[in-house]
Amino acid sequence: MHIVQTIIIVAILLGPSLSFANPNYAERSEVKAMVARLVAKGLDANTILTLMSEAKRLDTVINAMNRPAERKKWMDYRAIFLKRPRVLAAKSFYRKHEKTLARAELELGVPVEVILAIIGVETYFGRNKGGFRALDALATLGLDYPKRSKFFLGELESLFLLAKEENLSVTDLKGSYAGAMGFGQFIPSSYLAYAIDFDNDGRRDLINNPVDAIGSVANYLMRHGWDNTYGVASVVSSAASNVEKMESAIVIKETGSELMAKGVQGIPDAWAQLPLDLLGLHGTKGDEFWAVTKNFYVITRYNRSPLYAMAVHQLSQEIAKELAL
Repeated sequence: MHIVQTIIIVAILLGPSLSFANPNYAERSEVKAMVARLVAKGLDANTILTLMSEAKRLDTVINAMNRPAERKKWMDYRAIFLKRPRVLAAKSFYRKHEKTLARAELELGVPVEVILAIIGVETYFGRNKGGFRALDALATLGLDYPKRSKFFLGELESLFLLAKEENLSVTDLKGSYAGAMGFGQFIPSSYLAYAIDFDNDGRRDLINNPVDAIGSVANYLMRHGWDNTYGVASVVSSAASNVEKMESAIVIKETGSELMAKGVQGIPDAWAQLPLDLLGLHGTKGDEFWAVTKNFYVITRYNRSPLYAMAVHQLSQEIAKELAL
């Protein structure tokens, strides 16, 4: 009993730094192959191997991966993000960065309220960027989490490339348990591909620069196909038989007219020819059904969960009301 209590106390004190093993990841064959690829791109082998030998396995990261918030039902997931203080925080952030947000909408075609909602859900407008060293988190998941090892090994490799390209210290980069960083929680490959220098200071800084973060969130959505000519989601009435599985991944496959022909009511007339999908959610007052557009799907490119996308959408609507956008 005392041993268990001691472990719990240590876990609380150390937080994300807690690890139960410090394997020499530099000796792993996967790492040696990664180093060879990085050397071919101009990185130094000894530097990478030294860093990998110092990388820690974080059991807290593995535990977090095994119980993501997105496994909750919508009624519980929604309660995390759709709260008045978060809307007021959006208002404060908007006041500080109104011109930047307006420019992002004008140049990149993504509404201010959607940009704000993404940053609000991801990090509460920069308050919660994460305290895990990206090196440790990605090494742990890439080398000791078989279910997603290929993906996270790729992100680990991208982390080294990112550090070189942006002149960053690998050991200083911190973020979520999945290695996502900055105001908008970009994983390394997304940082490399979609981050932009929105204030033209010669750097793409998504970690400390909210201007670059705002532009990059908008750029990410724009590059994935955001279309400002139509909305995101609309409540409909539907027989449950029209929904293959509640709270499941989005597949845009039928037009509004085709869904209407199946008895779905409440689809906006302007959406009659749009490709849509039906989403069923377990709400606080029972099951609810939504028609969702490609823009909803675009939000799921940021995070694959339909619960995440709906939280972003509904938060964006609350923000728009608050700001009278």
